[in-house]
Amino acid sequence: MRKKQYLLLTMMAVSLLNGHYLLAQTQRSSNSFDSFDSDDQNGRTFNPFDNDSTKQHKEIPKGIYVWTVDQKFGDIKRVDVDTMPHLYPQTTLAMGRQMQYNTLGNNYTARQNRIFIDRKEKQQFAFTEVYDMVLKQPGDFHFTNTLSPITNLSYDNCGNKTNGEDHLQAKFATNAGKRIGLGMDLNYSYARGYFQNQSISHFGATFYASYLGDQYQLHALYSTNHQKATENGGVTNDDYIRHPELTEQSYSANEIPVILQQNWNRNDHQHLFLTHRYSLGFYQDVPMTEEERKAKEFALASALDNKKDSIDASDGTVKPDSAMLFMKREFKPVTSFIHTAELGSYERRYQAYQTPANYYGNTYYNRYNGTYANDSVFDLTNYFSLKNTLAIALMEGFNKYAMAGLKVFASHELRRAKMPMDIANDNATMGTINEHSVSIGGQLQRTQGHTLHYNVLAETWVAGEDMGQLKLDGQADLNFAFLGDTVRLVAKGYFHRLNPTMYERKFHAKHFWWDNNLDKETRTRVEGNFTYEKTRTTLRVAVEEIQNYTYYGMSYTRANDTNTLLTAGVRQHGGNLNILTAQLDQKLQLGPLHWDNVLTYQSSSNEDVLPLPTLNAFSNLYLEFMIAGVLRVELGGAATWFTKYNAPDFCPGINQFAVQENGQTRTELGNFPFVDVYANLHLKHARFFLMMQNATASSFNKNYFLTPHYAQNEATIHFGVSWNFFN
Repeated sequence: MRKKQYLLLTMMAVSLLNGHYLLAQTQRSSNSFDSFDSDDQNGRTFNPFDNDSTKQHKEIPKGIYVWTVDQKFGDIKRVDVDTMPHLYPQTTLAMGRQMQYNTLGNNYTARQNRIFIDRKEKQQFAFTEVYDMVLKQPGDFHFTNTLSPITNLSYDNCGNKTNGEDHLQAKFATNAGKRIGLGMDLNYSYARGYFQNQSISHFGATFYASYLGDQYQLHALYSTNHQKATENGGVTNDDYIRHPELTEQSYSANEIPVILQQNWNRNDHQHLFLTHRYSLGFYQDVPMTEEERKAKEFALASALDNKKDSIDASDGTVKPDSAMLFMKREFKPVTSFIHTAELGSYERRYQAYQTPANYYGNTYYNRYNGTYANDSVFDLTNYFSLKNTLAIALMEGFNKYAMAGLKVFASHELRRAKMPMDIANDNATMGTINEHSVSIGGQLQRTQGHTLHYNVLAETWVAGEDMGQLKLDGQADLNFAFLGDTVRLVAKGYFHRLNPTMYERKFHAKHFWWDNNLDKETRTRVEGNFTYEKTRTTLRVAVEEIQNYTYYGMSYTRANDTNTLLTAGVRQHGGNLNILTAQLDQKLQLGPLHWDNVLTYQSSSNEDVLPLPTLNAFSNLYLEFMIAGVLRVELGGAATWFTKYNAPDFCPGINQFAVQENGQTRTELGNFPFVDVYANLHLKHARFFLMMQNATASSFNKNYFLTPHYAQNEATIHFGVSWNFFN
């Protein structure tokens, strides 16, 4: 019933697009949009020559300006539209663009980055973190300003109706005048799975709006998501895949026995993000940009075609004595008053109607509100959060002495969680936990100029549950010429002393129950990046020290092809943990032959607490060429390989990757090449691909696991297409 409701919502939304717009691009990949600078709009209109809109053969203007906003202050950051089809096939896979994620085998499942310094900061609601392939934070969302309505249709799939995958996406962007941008993003991902009880589906709808006035700016974002994952607990015996010759019977993938039956993780959540500001300042005349100047020259040349004395006959441009025409009136903000609000509402359910005997080590209650007795499970938790931030900003660049921008701010966050709290006569009932926190801070930032930029942010919590928290973040980049090209040096660092999240401190369910008194986790990181474009080389080095490292751990015994006595929870390592990371990104080219490589070295001072592969390599070897001057083709293969390590296991009951704690059942993974062979093509406003994923799965080695007991799919053929429409 719920699926029908969401499909009906999709059809209604699509119908609003005049029957023309169906599916669109993903966050992972924008497609072939022609971009234009935001300043180009000052002197342009959507109908600059006041033509009759009923005329036939009217050329549709094409162009889109894309930006993101800072999640705390709403500052605008220009980003490039991803017009490149490079590695487009890999963006459709849960393993990621550089195949750096561990997954549960099926696409769109839970995943975790093997590169520790690239893992995102923990969220208060932990149960959706593992689905970051299909979920994105407001600070990562692309707002748009377009010259004409733009629609993108995207579809990719593999397999068949029994075991395959389908991914449909729709994105629509338009403008209501120059200042108001509107759009929507629909995303439906469904994978049935090549193994039993592995299907997963995600439906998400996002609607956004922006207003960019001189003194007032606003960005609003609303999203709703429904997620359902069938959990199988992994295969009962890895030898069914690794050493099928040792088993009494040969199985196809969909026949291999798995541990869990009729188990599901479900998440329903809605989000509202709003940031707006009002600025005080003044207007001044400034020179137009080169692109604006050319546009106005063309317009004047057309309008003054009969006035030859004001046109240079040699090239058709306006004579220099008209230079005063190429000034524009620009608003310079001096002080801004900023308000940002975030609201989130979540519901998470873990359901099971059939649980193996002795599968769980602990049972804290048998019935939930008088129902779901015996081996049935119905774990329910709700979470609500509301955060408001008020800031005053002294803007950078309003005069020559304002070399940096300065902000001061205060934030308040309210958190409310519902979960089983009281147990009486083996029956659990719901209770509520309320928390609030107040923080203050400031930011010093320089973004203008070419040589030096920096950003320093400090925040401390002065009241509430998180009192005593402290965050210091700093980043600086220096650009200078070297041997005919630009060298870019970036230094980053932070000091964070943070309270463990609400669900790390308290979580109650039928088989998992903890009320932890945890110390604040302290992290100190220093990172440096060196980039030299001439040789296409990037070197990245980071050192991090963590005190009171907080993580998930799990333990179980394994006998007779099943797991028993499973326990899991939050752990805290009281000592110091040190991590060293060195990463080299080197791109090589010889004519049409390209070879891109990313080699990462990692060292963890305590592998029992934080296991990491010592080496992780990604390599992409491909030929790039054009056919008939219009069809761009990439033919090649992408591969990843990493050294053996005790990769984190996955616990469906808490929907988290967790460190393997039982030495007797600990499983090493790695030392296996995962290879994708592809043909990637790009023609005007469309791109499409054909790819064989995991091409080595059926060859000399069948150790194709990224998570203990969760095998990757065997070699499968993927197809995908993405098309842009300008209306």
